[in-house]
Amino acid sequence: MRPRNTIFLTFLFLFSAIALFSSAQNPNTYKSPPKKFNLIERLDFGGYIGAQFGDVIMVEISPLVIFRATDKFHTGFGFTYQYFNDTYYDYQSSAYGVNLLARYYVWRDLFAHAEYAPVYISDSYYSIDGRGLWVHDFMIGGGYRQWIGERAYITLMMLFNVNEVPASLYRNPIIKIGFGVGI
Repeated sequence: MRPRNTIFLTFLFLFSAIALFSSAQNPNTYKSPPKKFNLIERLDFGGYIGAQFGDVIMVEISPLVIFRATDKFHTGFGFTYQYFNDTYYDYQSSAYGVNLLARYYVWRDLFAHAEYAPVYISDSYYSIDGRGLWVHDFMIGGGYRQWIGERAYITLMMLFNVNEVPASLYRNPIIKIGFGVGI
């Protein structure tokens, strides 16, 4: 073993021992037991719903599950389904995929948001062989959470797709309005 590694391990052992002995409590003092971790209390359920009607019909359903890892950092996942029909060009397709997201609350209810959304488009005009293709959208931006009750809220976000390609479902800038309910 190298001398440097030996010195490092010695200091690591000493600091661990000091931390262990200094954190020992007086047996005469009472401390309440730590609160058990409850996953259900840290989950929010919600998502996004979008629609457009006219010559171009588009319907999107995106349910989400968000985990409040800390008061400021939330992460989550969801699914996306989008139906598209352009009656003028007699073209229709469906898209489905997943959403992986992370939010960091910078100040009160203002948050920074990042989202990765790989989506499979079943019949794309942009595919090489006329069949479906995968599009990988990565969106960043920010938003605001407005509480509408003790556990329910609405979010308004402005995002930018940093990986925008012609086949992307999301065009810049992206405005999303969503909702969430904590249990």
